[in-house]
Amino acid sequence: MNQTLLSRLQRISKFQLWLMSVLLATLLTESIVTVMDLLLKGQISFDYLITGLVASLIVASLICAMIIAFLEQLIGLKEDNVQLSSIVTALPVPLALFDAERNLQMLNPKFTTVFGYEISDIPSVSEWRLQAFPDTAYRETIDAEWQKRLENSDLEFQPLEIKIRCKNGLYKHVMATATRIDRAGRQLQLVMLYDISKRIEAMNALAESRSLLQSVIETIPMRVFWKDGQSRYLGCNSQFARDCGLSGAEDILGKTDNQLSWRDQAEIYRNDDRLVMHSNLPKLAYEEPQTTPDGREILLRTSKAPLRNSDGKTVGVLGVYDDITDLKKIENELWLTKTMIDKSKTAFFCLDPQGVVTYVNDYACQSLGYAREELVGMKPWEFDPDLLAGTWPGIWDRLRDCEIVSHESRHRRKDGTTFPVELTCHYIAHNGFELSFTFAQNISERKRLETELRIAATAFESQEGMMITDADTVIVKVNKSFSEITGYSSEEAIGQKMNLLNSGVHDTLFFAEMWNSIDSKGVWQGEIWNRRKNGNIFPEWLTISAVKGADDSITHYVGTMMDITARKAIEQHIHHLAHFDALTDLPNRTLLIDRLHQAVAQARREHGLLALLYLDLDKFKPVNDSFGHDVGDLLLKEVANRLEACVKRETDTVSRLGGDEFVILLSQLDRHTAAELVAENILVKLNQPFVIQHHTLDISSSVGIAIYPDDGLDANTLIKNADYAMYQAKCAGRGCFRFFRRETAR
Repeated sequence: MNQTLLSRLQRISKFQLWLMSVLLATLLTESIVTVMDLLLKGQISFDYLITGLVASLIVASLICAMIIAFLEQLIGLKEDNVQLSSIVTALPVPLALFDAERNLQMLNPKFTTVFGYEISDIPSVSEWRLQAFPDTAYRETIDAEWQKRLENSDLEFQPLEIKIRCKNGLYKHVMATATRIDRAGRQLQLVMLYDISKRIEAMNALAESRSLLQSVIETIPMRVFWKDGQSRYLGCNSQFARDCGLSGAEDILGKTDNQLSWRDQAEIYRNDDRLVMHSNLPKLAYEEPQTTPDGREILLRTSKAPLRNSDGKTVGVLGVYDDITDLKKIENELWLTKTMIDKSKTAFFCLDPQGVVTYVNDYACQSLGYAREELVGMKPWEFDPDLLAGTWPGIWDRLRDCEIVSHESRHRRKDGTTFPVELTCHYIAHNGFELSFTFAQNISERKRLETELRIAATAFESQEGMMITDADTVIVKVNKSFSEITGYSSEEAIGQKMNLLNSGVHDTLFFAEMWNSIDSKGVWQGEIWNRRKNGNIFPEWLTISAVKGADDSITHYVGTMMDITARKAIEQHIHHLAHFDALTDLPNRTLLIDRLHQAVAQARREHGLLALLYLDLDKFKPVNDSFGHDVGDLLLKEVANRLEACVKRETDTVSRLGGDEFVILLSQLDRHTAAELVAENILVKLNQPFVIQHHTLDISSSVGIAIYPDDGLDANTLIKNADYAMYQAKCAGRGCFRFFRRETAR
């Protein structure tokens, strides 16, 4: 009823509430004033009515204001209760509210979700404790601890870890705490239960894992340790502690390598720690020394890896090692023995009494081309074509008589090829086992050297002259060809210096460069002019090679020589054919271009002049047509002779380009008119009659002149411009010369 009235009052507006209050107050007040006025005066007074109306308005307004204030406060409390109820309902922590008599007042939904108990299951704390803590001893312990915390009213309630039996019979670990609440004079107690079951399970699992890890660390047959970022020891297993000379792993805590027996290696260990921590990469299976507490130095095989925390950050280093001192000694001995056998350049075979191969070294596999698995189990006559299976028993008997069997044979590779070997077979017996170990030396190189020596002896007497000197260039041996080329017999040459053949043609610089090449490259070859015994100078192709000993010092020189007199003559003839005209023996276009390039370069350096005269014979074709090419060729030869007579200086060149075209190069001119004088002289000489085979021939010529640098700065331009000037001379009537004029060329 009250809740309904309050709800209705909260739904109406303030004005409506005031209006209702005024109407109600006015009705009551006016009724009371009217009754009292009638009773006292017997009549109704208007003044009384007005006074009652005013009083009712004032009283109604005051009462309305009080009601409105009360309703607003009530609304605020209601909203707070709704919010608080929402918070309690949504709070992910189990809550229970008890009064002073420890009767349950409230449970939030999380409590029921976690433990399964509803409010109807918990009439009072004492009855619920029987369900939550069925074990009597445990229940009494919890009660005592809880009571102790409640009695310390001056201190905060210390959380209590308890184990509660849920409604479904399972147990959960919780952290319980309580808070006193004063409410309208009532003492209430709010209990909060934090479910820590998963954390407890994780802690138990972690403890079990740590215990298991410690057992593993103590069980593995290696030393284990771990350090922090400053290389201070955080822990180790018992084996490591014993290596340190400590009684237990706890004695290592906080120590550094400088405080242990291996202080001499401490800096090495610390550098390794830094490398692993800074790179965040492990350093695995490396060897390092360590000094033991009794002063011995041992060898360790160590591995270190970054030690990371749960965030993946490197906070130290984890290491393991093992003492491999004895193992290393055995390994070294085994390695040395196996290496001596495997890496020797001699094939090694072990054979049992039946001749079956039981072991071979690497070189045996390499020399035969078989894998070790293929050779083991074979018999020597399977790869030795000269050994018959029937001869093995006799060989074995000889070996058992402590005879060393040695002979030459052949081995056949997997690909079918054979090579010569020298076999040395031994016999040993040990612990009832008999075997033969055989060394097979590949003698291919020896055979090759023997063959080469025979060939070298034959080659030494080849057609090329050969001489061998000692390190001081004193001749110690010559062949027959040397004597034939130089005229010196072996008796005359041996004991003489290599400069016996010096012709005097080459200067000291030539020989200095030759010996520098021999000293730096070990060989020199080239053309040289030498003198025969009869005094004749001749060209030869000489090769001198230095022979060095094992210490890289020169022990001998070997010289081979070929008389190239005939070849030089042929080369000179070929060179002449390549650079001179076959008909007139004048320089051809190739030689002209080469000389012109040189002349231009010289003129450029000296700021001088040169002239190029391009000449073409007039009326030459009718000579060929009328008298034949033989007469024409003779005419061209005579023209060449007259042109050479016109040019006297050695620096000038008269050349024939082909047909009836000639070019004259005048270099090192001091004035332009010098070319003009030569051109006039050429015209005069060529205008004179030619008598060829009783034929009198009259011809003339047209000459074009180009001057460097006025008419061109390079060879091709000068030739082109001189040719153009010659064409202008022909256009001018022939039998004349013209200088190149740039304006006419346009």
